[in-house]
Amino acid sequence: MFSEFVIYHPTDGVYLGNCLGLGFWSNLDPVGQPAAATFSSVQEAKAHIRAWEANPDYPQQTLPDLKIVPVTVNESGFATIKECVAAGLPPWTPNPREEQALAT
Repeated sequence: MFSEFVIYHPTDGVYLGNCLGLGFWSNLDPVGQPAAATFSSVQEAKAHIRAWEANPDYPQQTLPDLKIVPVTVNESGFATIKECVAAGLPPWTPNPREEQALAT
């Protein structure tokens, strides 16, 4: 077991990671991600956030609401939905569009 950290925003949800400069959040578009990116320390998470502060395209008004939450994980580098929920974070559906299509 490892103690790591995830980034959380009350509106956008759990930070899942990024690809090609786009950030993915559990409440916006989880893009099929069943786990969140983790950071080995608060300092590492803050350094990641500082990169967003330097990006003029990032909605700067959301930065004060970000929280760094400790989470216990089985594997370093990511936290499953279950591990995030155990840390007090809300669950997410990895493929919400797929689930909606199956429900109709």
